[in-house]
Amino acid sequence: MMTLKAFVPLSMLLSSVSVTDAQQPRPAQVPAAVQEHLSRLVPSPPPARATGEQPPAFYDSATLYQYMDGAADAFQNYDVRALFHQDLKAGPVDLTVDIFDMGALENAFGMYAAERSPRYDFVAIGAEGYRNEGILNFFQDRYYVKLAGFGEGADAVLQQFATAISERVGGNKGFPALLRKLPDEHREARTEQYLRKDPLGHPFLSPAYQAVYGLDGAQSTLMVSVAASAAEAASRLTALEGHFRRTGQWGPAQEFGPGAARGSNSFEGSLVAATAGQYVVIVLNPSSGSAVFFKDAVARLR
Repeated sequence: MMTLKAFVPLSMLLSSVSVTDAQQPRPAQVPAAVQEHLSRLVPSPPPARATGEQPPAFYDSATLYQYMDGAADAFQNYDVRALFHQDLKAGPVDLTVDIFDMGALENAFGMYAAERSPRYDFVAIGAEGYRNEGILNFFQDRYYVKLAGFGEGADAVLQQFATAISERVGGNKGFPALLRKLPDEHREARTEQYLRKDPLGHPFLSPAYQAVYGLDGAQSTLMVSVAASAAEAASRLTALEGHFRRTGQWGPAQEFGPGAARGSNSFEGSLVAATAGQYVVIVLNPSSGSAVFFKDAVARLR
């Protein structure tokens, strides 16, 4: 009896191979010099007599999702350059060390600030750090360091690793310089942020800094959009005006100073804005008595 054999066209075989190849994740393209530099940020031998369970793994921006899945998007928005990742064991403690090279101090601060809460237990490590149950995170220079530990004595091990890595990073332990220009009075602690993309949902305001202030018994947010020049700042303000004229109202706010304008619509609420050199200064949810505050913020940036 003749047996019929299945016939698979060559085109289908080639298609199957190409699909399989397409599904293979591409390897990270982290230069050897960058890998070496990131590796040197962890002492050898590591603190607390820790040992690596596997050699360090490295990821670039495009491959970060292989480690972080959906959380990678936020780091990509802050232009992450590379990640050093290693799992270690120190006695009964299982430890994870993640060192993100964010490329610039502003980006490292921005990503750190996006994940912190003013309610955390802050520690004097790096420019600023905080601990929560089983974690210790800090930023310093262009690096955002995230440590996680589980097991008896984990807090002490995390402290040793954070201190050692901070010492090896060295250099700048400060915050982005522009934050020093913002008013200190009435600022709510640890509400500062750096928004690299789409402040208020508007790409033309990128990048921007912001902080929350308690004014007249309510919260207002001061935002500073950073342009390359005074002409570009004026163009950004014009774009903001166009948006509010299309979606709500826009008009002069003379009590807030020369050139100040007020905008409002049903979904963004109200704001006051003006230019100050290369900056667009914006107060969201301005209070009735915030004109003095606004004028002071504008003057500090001129």
